[in-house]
Amino acid sequence: MIGSMSVTATTDAGHIAVLLDQRLAADPVRATVLGSILAELRSGRTGDPWCAERDGTDALVVRSGRPYPALFTAGWDGTDLASAIALVRGLPELAGVSGPAQTVEVAVAALAGQREQHRIGMRLFRLDELTAPDGVVGEPRTATSADRGLLSDWYRAFGAEASSPAVNLEQALDRALGSERVWLWCVDGKPVSLAARREPEAGSARVGPVYTPPAQRGHGYGSAVTAVATRDILDRGAIPVLFTDLANPTSNKIYQALGYYPVEDRLQVMFEPR
Repeated sequence: MIGSMSVTATTDAGHIAVLLDQRLAADPVRATVLGSILAELRSGRTGDPWCAERDGTDALVVRSGRPYPALFTAGWDGTDLASAIALVRGLPELAGVSGPAQTVEVAVAALAGQREQHRIGMRLFRLDELTAPDGVVGEPRTATSADRGLLSDWYRAFGAEASSPAVNLEQALDRALGSERVWLWCVDGKPVSLAARREPEAGSARVGPVYTPPAQRGHGYGSAVTAVATRDILDRGAIPVLFTDLANPTSNKIYQALGYYPVEDRLQVMFEPR
């Protein structure tokens, strides 16, 4: 480990997993992204994990791999935040930062220089009781290996629209199809929308991505397939959660109509490669 007396950093995957597991158990809703990182660590799919912790608190900064932003949790302030940012500055190929908006703004001011590329305000939602939409034409089915080409195209389109961090697409599809966690909404047998769900971690599971091609929007397909993925999570005894883009009023509206309600806002800022 390296760092100051109160802020230390490690690349020990086992120790990072323990830290994430503790935070996830304490608050599985707010720690949903930590749960995703923990699942990657347990699977051995992430080969470059890094984490800094503030001793005696729940404050963490964690990065699962080089394509991803460094994620700040709540609880950072003052000189300890400055120490954490100094450690983040030393990360190779820093792609960006995310977390509570005030913390991220401080980090961006110290780290980005002229490299800021894209920022997105996000809102975390949770659902306790589902209100599924009525009267939407079509029916759901789970995606299969025969849908891989379609999912590849739609995952790429979603990533481009959302300006999300680059991921190993083939690996993501393998995981999604292997667990039957991607739902398709179909009209006359033709897929018109998709919603994926992650595996439950410590009692919560995240919905996403949700994608409807532009030509199929405005018919309620996205709401309908999101409701199916949400019900799938509820049936597993977990709390459904999801993130929305604050700049997209449509998505914020349709998810709230399903019963999702806001928990907290976050900010993600991606940097231009050096």
